[in-house]
Amino acid sequence: MLISAAHPMSFKYLFLTLTILLTLPLTIFAQEHTYFRDRGSVKTVVYSPVDSSVVASGGGSRAVNLWNLKNDTVTTLGHHADVVNSIAFSPDGQLLASGGDDYAFKLWDVPRKRHIATLDHINNRGRSQVKAVTFSPNGTLLATAGLDVKLWDVHTRKEITTLEHGRWVFALAFSPDGQFLATGDEAGQVNVWDVQRRQIIVQFKGDARFVHTIKFSPDGKVLAGAGYEGNIKLWKVQSWERLGKLSSHATAYTISFSPDSKILASTGNEFVNLWQVDSGEKIATLIGHAGWVNTVAFSPNGSALISGGDDATLRIWDVTPYRSALEEDMVRIIYFLPRDRSMQPDIWNKLDTLIRDVQSFYADQMERNGFGRKTFTFETDENGETLIYRVDGQFTDWHYHSGTQDKVYVEVASQFDMEKHAYLIVVDISSEAIEEENTCGVGGGHWFEGETIIRTRGGYAVIPASGRCFDGVVGASVTAHEIGHAFGLEHDFRDDTYIMSYGAAPNRLSKCAAGWLNVNRFFNTDQTAFNEPTTIQMLTPSSYHPNAENLTLRFEVTDVDGIHQVQLLVPTTEEDPASGIKLHSCSDGHAQSSSFEFETPTLTAYEINTITLLVIDGHGNITRQKHTLRADDTLITQNPMDVNSDGVVNIRDLVLVASNFGQTGQNSADVNNDGVVNISDLILVAGALGEDAATAPTLHPSDLKGLTAAEIQQLLTQARQMALTDPTYLRGVRVLEQLLAHLLPKKTALLPNYPNPFNPETWIPYQLAKPADVTLHIYAVNGTLVRTLALGHRPAGMYHNKNRAAYWDSRNELGETVASGVYFYTLKVGNFTVTRKMLIQK
Repeated sequence: MLISAAHPMSFKYLFLTLTILLTLPLTIFAQEHTYFRDRGSVKTVVYSPVDSSVVASGGGSRAVNLWNLKNDTVTTLGHHADVVNSIAFSPDGQLLASGGDDYAFKLWDVPRKRHIATLDHINNRGRSQVKAVTFSPNGTLLATAGLDVKLWDVHTRKEITTLEHGRWVFALAFSPDGQFLATGDEAGQVNVWDVQRRQIIVQFKGDARFVHTIKFSPDGKVLAGAGYEGNIKLWKVQSWERLGKLSSHATAYTISFSPDSKILASTGNEFVNLWQVDSGEKIATLIGHAGWVNTVAFSPNGSALISGGDDATLRIWDVTPYRSALEEDMVRIIYFLPRDRSMQPDIWNKLDTLIRDVQSFYADQMERNGFGRKTFTFETDENGETLIYRVDGQFTDWHYHSGTQDKVYVEVASQFDMEKHAYLIVVDISSEAIEEENTCGVGGGHWFEGETIIRTRGGYAVIPASGRCFDGVVGASVTAHEIGHAFGLEHDFRDDTYIMSYGAAPNRLSKCAAGWLNVNRFFNTDQTAFNEPTTIQMLTPSSYHPNAENLTLRFEVTDVDGIHQVQLLVPTTEEDPASGIKLHSCSDGHAQSSSFEFETPTLTAYEINTITLLVIDGHGNITRQKHTLRADDTLITQNPMDVNSDGVVNIRDLVLVASNFGQTGQNSADVNNDGVVNISDLILVAGALGEDAATAPTLHPSDLKGLTAAEIQQLLTQARQMALTDPTYLRGVRVLEQLLAHLLPKKTALLPNYPNPFNPETWIPYQLAKPADVTLHIYAVNGTLVRTLALGHRPAGMYHNKNRAAYWDSRNELGETVASGVYFYTLKVGNFTVTRKMLIQK
């Protein structure tokens, strides 16, 4: 269609497309929406702030268009000489600004539909392309972005100042009160400027490469930015603290807040995502564009959303259905019926009984393990009746006898979003098995592979709808087992009574499984969807001595959401009832960064082992990392400095020597074989640490487990008294000095208690930069003093683990157990005080 400035033309089309709605019971449905076509890719679109029937757009056609949605006409105000990158209305809707790759930005009179002025964005390197434009909330300022950022007086059209980035800036946004201007550049940097003072007040890393878009929420509480990586980062404006991250797994060119600040829209490749701002929950994915979606904007009343993309279309979506979308993760039941089979008349009663029995099993087991009657929820209708979806298969019964899980899953996934809920898929199949005769079910989830491998929120369990695998006690156990896989639980063959084993009568959750489910999203309906990345580093060499008596695997795990539990998965053996991987053991975290050790003597009997570390954080996000371990014949020669015989001389050998101080007789820590473990042995090992490098090795928190700063100081004093001058001695002293520096914190701090929430006990970690008298006060929410913990005089150091942190048993000064609720704890060290919040939940 030809679009002319002189003759407004009709543009309206109706388009029927599939919309994937992630949280409504029917996750895919046909939605009729309006679309209209431009003459080139659409790079920018925006609603008039005073008239929801007027939309402005620009892009590859180089035209600046005004679309009237009320009478289906479009007017071209004029053109740039190159791509139009950005368009913005003034707050009163009278002016329109546009910026393009033609090194110019233009001002337009909206009511009169005419050009007002063309201005250049010039810095000391000459004219710059204009990548973004925006008006201040009071309409007096215009900001333009290109090479650096410029502020202009709208009335006089004169440049006021330049805000220097020193690089290309792609994104601009004023805060609603006009106090701040946020900018995002090609290096992934986000700067927040004080507009009046023209100074940067805070900086963030918004993206690893480009920040394409940045927005303040209309209520002024949240700043959001996104770019090349597709991770939308949110910050609290009041404190500039990180609120969370939304992962869309595709470059986001534009984001837009709804007028009530509750929903955030983001663009991607062929889709627009809708997010709930306060929880980070993905509400919906709108599909209809062909190719990249470049721009998106909410209407002033928030009922509609407009998007534009490389397919040269603008599409208007009705977003009102998504405001009432369900939020919680739940189990959804699917009854799958092959084309030539009849529905069982009593199947609803059977499935209703089954799901309630399995729900009760998990509640009983969580309570048995000390977590209360916490369990999953399943989908019900408005009357509380179990909701079951029937999906009619495309093929006959025989088709599903082989490859059952894959074939059924594909058909169900075409009608439901499998990344949201846990799906119990019950297949009415004559074989009364899944895949093979002896396979009662299959369960699992999906993983997204990026910088880390993250489990998506959904899961699935596939079981037959009749026979021994479905009926009675066995059927309940099979379902509980397979749905456990949907929740992220792995096989656990350590005890035949565990539900994740293949024992004859599995009837309980292991402590590891119950602890895992305690933060699992399906067992916590109010869990936030935000997910900060988990980093995992294996500290153990990937090679080990053939047939060594032991192999200690050590990992460093960091997650600002808090590490809840770490599981080590190892290969199954011939003695196990199933092949694949199994749980070796687990370890609880309760901190943002911790080291974990696993003793694995049985692994050394094999030449190659592929092990997996599985981490669930405090928000229920699951991350995994695989490692391949190999036996290495070249490690057979023993180095006497390798005290623990793990194939490498490291800090752990040094700590082992220190822990054996004073021991006599045969001892691996007596590295010089003089009959006693003393400072000489310590110096030899410390010196060996620095032989191949100018500096001491990297340290990790668990490396110094059991050693305090005071103990290292004493060892260092003894070493210096030896007053030797050989290189090994000097290297050893240098290592001890670095160990001491590592154990002495740079500042005094109070850290988050763990666990939190808790019942009935918790540990309160802290650290001291200097020796001091330490006191902790615990207060009720109304300010009443509940308990004082006088910890006495403490030397400088870290007081993080349970052996050193402060301990509170939920009792007041009278020894009475206090009630559930919010409490505050205050650390007092000299003139320094700091307070944090904790929660008792019974």
